[in-house]
Amino acid sequence: MHGLIIADIEGIIGIYDFMNDVENSKVVYTREIEVYIKAFQKNGVEKITVCDAHSAGDMILPRIVTENVALISTVNNLSFDEKYDFAIMVGFHGRGEAHGIFPHTFRFDFKHIFIRGNPVGEVEIFVRWLGAKGVPVILVTGDREATYEANCFNIYRDVCCVRSLFQSTDDAQALYHKLAAVVDSSMLLDYDKCISSDEDEVNVQFCNPDTSKLLSQKGYLEKDGKILFASCSEFVEKLYQLIDEMNKINEFHVKINTEFLQTVRTLIKSHSREEVENSEIAHLLKTNRYFLDEASRHRILAILGGQK
Repeated sequence: MHGLIIADIEGIIGIYDFMNDVENSKVVYTREIEVYIKAFQKNGVEKITVCDAHSAGDMILPRIVTENVALISTVNNLSFDEKYDFAIMVGFHGRGEAHGIFPHTFRFDFKHIFIRGNPVGEVEIFVRWLGAKGVPVILVTGDREATYEANCFNIYRDVCCVRSLFQSTDDAQALYHKLAAVVDSSMLLDYDKCISSDEDEVNVQFCNPDTSKLLSQKGYLEKDGKILFASCSEFVEKLYQLIDEMNKINEFHVKINTEFLQTVRTLIKSHSREEVENSEIAHLLKTNRYFLDEASRHRILAILGGQK
């Protein structure tokens, strides 16, 4: 058998500050991945591919690599030229605005991703993408919200919650035993029932409403302020191209909003502090320079100019 591990870091046991404690986070991340590898090998899985899906895909230490274990950086480098008998998704977090640990959906500037009108996160996107490749996802581990999402559209796969926003400490060794046990049970499932279909349209809403309009000018399909993809597969296949476009758009937003705020500082001098703090301006300016949109800028100028 050939097992595939798609790994993310936010739902890994013992991860609290991976941005400022990189080296320790790499060790903790790798240690948990080794738990899954050993559990697979104990169950007779001859070949294992590990894909580090977090950011640049360089957080899992290469010490896991052996003759039978391969390490791939990021999902766009994952090849499906050979068959994976099953996949597990480990260390995942909940979608943005969910009550999870490090909740977000791919990036800080994605507000929501919808399937059939329901907000989903990275878990559902990836299980459908893998399903389209004929790969059953038999197990999802991570924080409470990620495991909840893993069963929302498909109740047959196994899940294992090892993190919760409401729990302050981790007993790593006890949780590693739990993970090894759930790997054992997941491999007894009917894999065919764990394959997700990928026939639904994906709608992406951004934190800055102007982003969709600017992406539509680049050829992306836009409707009702959202960017549309025919399926999760199309979304994943275009994800890194989309991110490149969004990085350029974000640079534009920061530039235009920096210039706008300089204008506001000049205009605001003719108004009292109390007048500004009690007006709509204070609320509109609470957002950051990435997310202040054109409509808000026009509204602020209208208020400062005395228009209703």
